Amino acid sequence: MDARMTLTQEQIQKLSAMQIQSLQILSMSSEDLRSLLQKESEENPFLDYHPSSSRGGAAEFLQFVAAPDKDRIKNFLIEQLNPSQFTKPQWALLNYLAQCVDDQGYLTVTEQDVSRFPLPDGLFSQAVAILQGLHPPGIGASSLQECLKLQLRRKGELTPLAETLVDSFLEDIGKNHIAAVCRALGLPKQQVLPTIRRIRALDPAPLKGLFDSADAYVVPDVIIRPTEGEYEIILNDTWFASYSMSDYYIAMMHQADDPDIKTYFQQKHARCSLLLHNIERRRQTLAALTGAIWEWQREYLETHHALRPMTLKDMAEKTGLHISTISRAIKDKYVQTPYRTLPFKALFQCPLRKDGQSLSKDAVKKALCQLIREEDKERPYSDAQLVEMLSAQFHTAISRRVVQKYRSLLHIPNSYARKIQP
Repeated sequence: MDARMTLTQEQIQKLSAMQIQSLQILSMSSEDLRSLLQKESEENPFLDYHPSSSRGGAAEFLQFVAAPDKDRIKNFLIEQLNPSQFTKPQWALLNYLAQCVDDQGYLTVTEQDVSRFPLPDGLFSQAVAILQGLHPPGIGASSLQECLKLQLRRKGELTPLAETLVDSFLEDIGKNHIAAVCRALGLPKQQVLPTIRRIRALDPAPLKGLFDSADAYVVPDVIIRPTEGEYEIILNDTWFASYSMSDYYIAMMHQADDPDIKTYFQQKHARCSLLLHNIERRRQTLAALTGAIWEWQREYLETHHALRPMTLKDMAEKTGLHISTISRAIKDKYVQTPYRTLPFKALFQCPLRKDGQSLSKDAVKKALCQLIREEDKERPYSDAQLVEMLSAQFHTAISRRVVQKYRSLLHIPNSYARKIQP
């Protein structure tokens, strides 16, 4: 009975050690795990390291993450184009112009700047027009006025009145001098205000925030790469293939006659085997989880629409993984998408509730923006009124503190500052 009890306790201890290491490895970033393997290979003869000269798999895509902002912006723009549709001079000029777009989305060179190049007549204007047709709207403009007009044109809203307001009255609009604008145009306020609201809803810096400087040199753990209309999930651990169990030391372990040496070999072999097994489990978990997250948040990652509400419980139900496993799997890890690199945790959003269905914070922010965009600018809504309307719209209690917080995050001033003076 005692022997059986002792064996059971030993099995429990071994199982616990295996689980502890598995959880620790799951929580590690790719860079931390790489360091762990390097250290283990120095201490454990059973872990062989064979450095590879090839840079296949994820490595070829990493320059997009670790490159300076200029290269990241250029790649982002050029990847929207098909090189086979352009002549060599067109393609060369498009690459050059994309390199000259700043982090706000503005083109920093003029036709005169490139006059030293032997370009065919009209090629510069043609290339700029192609650049300005890319995503996001307003890209490639040389001035704020041109940026706003590009966005209005893309929406089909560049009316003569809108063009006049953008060209001549932006400063007055920014200072809420609407009455002065109307007097200068000789038009009634009710005719001018709808166009002013549309102009205010535009983005003066199309690329601002798309490439966060904090993420500029983050090494992603997973890469989501577009492939012919679909997407491929690549684990950024190509270095893992350089590690393997040593056949030489396995043979020595089997041939060892000295009990102490054999025990030493068996312990090192078991340690190496457990480590490689747990890393492979981590890879499988991370790949499965990323696939599930991609399916859930695909619209957001492709189009920048609002995040869908997504919790750890949602992913647990979708993948069959335990909530604690998912929590560890996303800890301190980043995913590179076609448009940006961001932490996994940024894709999770605790929902509010609306008629028993999940409702994301982004949806509330979007509704708040819409209410303020459509409000009477002479009698803008107070925060108390916004609380009442949002709570009614979403059938849930939304506090004034939440409204004030979201308004601040969206850079929306209070009602007094939003009021247009007659």
